[in-house]
Amino acid sequence: MNDFILYSIVGSVILTVLLNALPLIFPNASDKLQKKIEENARRNIEQHQDDDQPRVKVFFPWKAMLIGSIVLTVLVNLVSWLSR
Repeated sequence: MNDFILYSIVGSVILTVLLNALPLIFPNASDKLQKKIEENARRNIEQHQDDDQPRVKVFFPWKAMLIGSIVLTVLVNLVSWLSR
């Protein structure tokens, strides 16, 4: 049980450092993301103004779920392998 807590703390620190380092590695990513969000918002406003378009749009992030599943599987197997 103590090993799990240690691995959890180390993993948390590593993930925190990585997430804080990402903007340094990709400095223009936030600007691109902001433009993409604004473009999506404009498109949604235009669709809501058009009465021929359906009001409800279903979003299913299957690609993100697939990538997340693969990444988490690799992480769990890596932690399992390192704990042996």
